[in-house]
Amino acid sequence: MNVTFVLPGDYRSGGVRVTVIMANALLEKGIACRIACPKPRLSLGSIAKSLRDKASGRGGRNAGWLHQFSGPTAYYKNLDELDYAKDEFVIAVGTYMVNDVRRMAKPVRKIRYNHGMPTDPKPEHADAWQGSMATITVSKTLIEKLETESGDKVLAVVPNGIDRSQYYPRKDMPRDGIGAVFNPHQNKAPRDMLRLLQLANERFPEIPQYIFSTEPCPPELSHTRYTRYPPVDQACRIYNQAKAWLMTSKTEGLPGVALEAMSCGCVMVSSDNDGSLEIIRHNENGLIAPQPELQTYLSHIESIFSDDALFARLSAGAIATAESMTWDRAAERMANFLKEFSTQAKP
Repeated sequence: MNVTFVLPGDYRSGGVRVTVIMANALLEKGIACRIACPKPRLSLGSIAKSLRDKASGRGGRNAGWLHQFSGPTAYYKNLDELDYAKDEFVIAVGTYMVNDVRRMAKPVRKIRYNHGMPTDPKPEHADAWQGSMATITVSKTLIEKLETESGDKVLAVVPNGIDRSQYYPRKDMPRDGIGAVFNPHQNKAPRDMLRLLQLANERFPEIPQYIFSTEPCPPELSHTRYTRYPPVDQACRIYNQAKAWLMTSKTEGLPGVALEAMSCGCVMVSSDNDGSLEIIRHNENGLIAPQPELQTYLSHIESIFSDDALFARLSAGAIATAESMTWDRAAERMANFLKEFSTQAKP
């Protein structure tokens, strides 16, 4: 079995990261995997951006996640330029690579892998998910939207996973704070997050706030303990400093940050977006707040910090959820789907 995952490039995004992890897990199962990306377009603007990124610390190993992939990476102008094994699977990851795969003339098995739907869809989103093409997704909550868009059945749900050797509760750290990842993408409701953290600081000034991001610290978060580009071990430490981990997203596929925080023993306080509802059960392994009711978040935070038994119960539920969602299980689901699909589909 041969698999090519098609990504837009080497970015420090959740989609690139989980694809690298999935591909590595499949390699460990003996499945030949590679990642294909469009050849970068070199221009004066892109060269200048590269130099700025390097000067600001965003270059090198902070640029993206592809350096963690154990298999080969191929770059293309047209996907048909690459060589493929007989009946190779070519999987478009996310919206922007679907048309590259759709246009292929070579007799490969084409799959589009949905990692979420935008809150404000643009024509390219509709174009990607409309029309017939074998489709899988990361979350059951996305099936209805995808099937409405395409008119076809979603063939499988292959969720993301969590590596519990990297994200785990630490006994050696005081857990005293509120945590969050700041992401300026509109799907993440960044204005809600900024306002929520400010309100939380006003109501609970004694509770430290631990924030990390790929972005420079916004002025609104000057009161926080802000870390940019933390490596995995440092991210694990940050999660372990927080009792409550906040998420204000309008939409998610299957939120990796939530899984990481839960695996470290944080109690998620999340909006009622589709992806969070896939893994967070209110008052069992986390707390849900209707978006964008920020006062409900504050009430949940107060409950977590004032009721030790509630925190312990929800934290244990969060860890149990993470234990059931390992990358090995996720890769097993992907491998089983590909085996089944190979017996049914025609290139």
